[in-house]
Parts: sequence; structure tokens; C-alpha cells
Amino acid sequence: MPYETLSMWKVVLLILLIERSVDADEDFSFAKYYNDHMVLQRAPLKATLWGYLRNDAVTNKVTVNFNDKKYNAVYIKDTPTKYRWMVTMDPTQEGGPHVITATAGDLTLALNDVLFGDVWMCSGQSNMQFTVPSVFNASEEIVASSNYTEIRVFTASKKQSVKPEIDLLGVDEKWSVPAAESGAIGDGNWTYFSATCWFFGRNLYDSLKYPIGLIASSWEGTFIEVWSSPDSLKKCETDESLFPEFVIPIIPSSLWNSMIHPFLKMTIYGVVWYQGESNAIKPNTYDCTFPAMIDDWRAKWYEGSHGNTNQMFPFGFVQISTVGSSNDSMNGFPDIRWHQTADFGYVPNARMKEVFMAVAMDLGDPNSPFGSVHPRDKQDVGYRLALAGRAIAYKEKSLYYTGPIASSAYINTPQSIIVHYTHVVDNKLEIRSYSGFEVYCIKDGEPTWIESAVIKGVTNFVIIDNSCDAGNRPTHVRYSWRDYPCVLKGCAVYSGDLPSPPFILPIRH
Repeated sequence: MPYETLSMWKVVLLILLIERSVDADEDFSFAKYYNDHMVLQRAPLKATLWGYLRNDAVTNKVTVNFNDKKYNAVYIKDTPTKYRWMVTMDPTQEGGPHVITATAGDLTLALNDVLFGDVWMCSGQSNMQFTVPSVFNASEEIVASSNYTEIRVFTASKKQSVKPEIDLLGVDEKWSVPAAESGAIGDGNWTYFSATCWFFGRNLYDSLKYPIGLIASSWEGTFIEVWSSPDSLKKCETDESLFPEFVIPIIPSSLWNSMIHPFLKMTIYGVVWYQGESNAIKPNTYDCTFPAMIDDWRAKWYEGSHGNTNQMFPFGFVQISTVGSSNDSMNGFPDIRWHQTADFGYVPNARMKEVFMAVAMDLGDPNSPFGSVHPRDKQDVGYRLALAGRAIAYKEKSLYYTGPIASSAYINTPQSIIVHYTHVVDNKLEIRSYSGFEVYCIKDGEPTWIESAVIKGVTNFVIIDNSCDAGNRPTHVRYSWRDYPCVLKGCAVYSGDLPSPPFILPIRH
């Protein structure tokens, strides 16, 4: 059923939940996500600044002053009483701190302690929202944050809207300097800053050694459809019965409108994403909706920032982790992991260019006090995500970031199958478990998936059992196809301490 045909209960719920737009109250102001201590995008990209000016003050032209240069603003009339002004600055090398002022007649605004670096948007559902005070060794991590004063953090409020908003409807955390005593990283479970975003940015900073700006805009329990624009959703078959009746944003595009669209005028370097658990209840469309959303965000950010954000900006994601504690359950998580790669099993690929990912299926935490779907080890998530980001987003050469990638499978003997891997460090696989492989064939007269143990790991391939009935050829092999495929860092195949992602492959005969 098309999304345009929303059922009556959804319309009623929308009326009850929707947030109203709020214009800036001041005669002259910056947009809500510009404030002291922020990071603006460094060269070679051009940073943008924008804000509001009251109608009868437009005769006082807005001028932005920075580095002994004046920039004259352009204007867009938003309402009968408000204009929007915007300035595109010259490319500025990384560093700071700087002071930027904006004037309109006798009105003056200032942004103090501004750094130039790379700005990353972090979005998704609860595992992106999951905050630093909730991770393993949280108190030590919060103290350590004081050592990263050139990383700045910002958190958008959870608000939703039926229309694309010009500006944010709320801010939970203005741009802040991390410090244990400031509370910028958080001072209680589920307060303020995203752990995945923080550890991603921290690992980037350790390598790049220049300022990093991190923007968190996420909402627990949400579906990808609420983060997707109507244009994006039109490219995929969708079904409104996907959405259960509970109080989270469920109206398609409602968070795109309020928590992503306002940022489009800001120049960013890239996006990282952690979402998909909610869509596991009906995973079959995710192989369309996720790549389509990436394409759409890229196109609209390029347009919204007047071409200053890269048209193919890097997009990273966390391949969803685990739920439960049983190796037997398959409730959609394996399908989402596969569909997150557009059914290739790896990124970047022909459908998802300039995309990188962190495998997290071996980082499960069945005893998490926040529920098994919320693993506390976000340090490894951030490390793996930054490692892949350095390779794809920053083009670092000779950096191992993928884990082994299964490339082919074929019959070895009537009793065994060989699975061949590429992207193997020193041509050597590490086998940590002998389970996780299955073959598809006829067993007891029925087509089914049958567990197939690893017999041996040899350089860049493994040999597994052919568990099919005699005379029945296996057609496919798959790996780690479970909600909870293995204990912590205990899946079967690794190289360079990174896990092989799940896959399905045809078996050649």
C-alpha cells in the first residue's frame, strides 16, 4: 500500500505528536546549530553560515567578517516578517580557534572558539543514540574525553514534523568541548552524546590530528522510512503495515523533515549510520530503502549546501550487531545485515560507492542491562568504523579494514566444500570457531539449510563439510546467518583481528 494512503489512526496520531515549526525570535540570528565552540568544514570544501533577519531590517545588509575578509550575504524570504541570509566562506585550512562575526547595521553576532576540521553527521536509532555513560568502562572513557578538546560535539533534539523544516525544532546539546566535568559526553545513562559517534570521531582524530565536529541526530526504535525523504521512498516498494502502533515516530519522512533536512544547508564531510534493528520485523525492502536513502541524502545535501558538500560524500554504517543469546534464532537480523550491503555482502560495491561499514555481529552483549539489542562495547564499533572510514573516506593506502571477504565456493570432494576468501592479511586466515557455515540442499527429501562444520582453515580458504544426503548436490553456502551468531569476538573466520562479514554464495560444481 502506498504511503500516501495513511490510515486514519496514523493521521490522528500525527496530529497528536507532530511538532510545530518555530521561527527564530531574534531580529538577527544564526540558525540553531551555529554556536560557540563549533567546528566548520575545512578546505578544500567551503563552509556555509546562515541565519535569520527581520523583514524591516533587511536594508541593513548582513556581512560576515572572518580572517580580514568580509562576505556579503544572499537572502531568501521565508515569511512576510522573516528573511533567511546565507554566506559561503572561502576554503579554510584546519585549525583554530577563530572568531567569526556577523553584522546587520548596528546588530552584531559572534561565534567564538570556532575550529575548522571535518564535520560528520551521526544518525540512526537506539544503538546510535546509545550514549557514552552506558558503555563498558564508562567512567574512564568520560575522564579520557578531556584529552580531546579539538573534537566538538552537538546533539539535536528528538522532534518530528509533517513538512521539511528550515531549522531544527530543538537542540539538546549545543556545540560543546569534551571534558569530564562539563557533561558534554554525558553524565548519566542515555544522556547526551552518542557513543558510536564519539568513538568513531575519537579514532579519526587519533589518526588525522586535526579538529573533528560530530553531530548526533538519532531516535530510538525508529524505522529507516522515517529518515527517508518522500523522493527516496518513491523509489522502493513500501508497506505501511510495517509500522506497529507504539509511540515512536512512525510517519514516513517525519524525522527526515525535522532532524536531517535542517542540516542540508551546512557543509559536512560525511555521515555515519547505525540503524536497521526495527526494520528486521519486515526486512525485505531494506536492500532498496537503504541504498536509496544514501543516494537521496547525498543529492539533497549537495543541493542544499549550494554544491559545497561533496556530491558523493562518504557514508559509513554499522552492520547491526545482535539480539538475544541463542544461536538458533533468526528474526530478521541476518537479512538486514545482508541488505545493508545491497546483497553484495561487502562495501563499497557497484551499488554502494564510497560506502564503508563496521561488522558488529561478533560484539553481542546478551547480559547488557539495556537489553541484548544494545551491546555496550561501542569502543570496538567505533574503532572498526573509523578504520574503514580512514580507508574509504580518507583514501589511506595499505590499511587493512575489511576482514576476510568470501569470494567463491566450490565442491572439493563429495564430502567437502571449499570457500575462498580475498582481503586476507599475509594470506592467512584465523579460525576461532568451527561453526557458522550452512549449505543448502535436499535433506530427508526436503530442501533446507544444514549446518556444516569447518574442517580446516588453509591460507586464504576454508574447507567445510558437505552435510547433504548422498547424491544431493548443495547449491549455496551461507555464513553466520543468525541473530546471535557467536560469542564475543568468537565467530569462525578472522584476519588481522577483523571478522569476516556474513554472506551467501552459490556453490560451483
